[in-house]
Amino acid sequence: MAITGRDIEHLLYTETLDPILVVHNGVPEIVAAAELGACLGAVVVCSRTEVLRRVGERDLSEEDLSGLAAALSEAVADPSRARPLWPA
Repeated sequence: MAITGRDIEHLLYTETLDPILVVHNGVPEIVAAAELGACLGAVVVCSRTEVLRRVGERDLSEEDLSGLAAALSEAVADPSRARPLWPA
């Protein structure tokens, strides 16, 4: 499982109400916060609100998206290891 820059971009620009990026059954998915309870076993990665709080209301470059996706993928793969999650 790897989170990609496209997953982050989808999170930022989806029309889903209050979107959250989760990993469910090994696949990154965007779900509405209100529907999170239906995704049993899903790992919550981040919400659009959290990303915007960290990077601000700006266009992210491909490099920004890739760096953020890589950091989030590492955090999901090994949550016990401390590292900065938001390189962007």
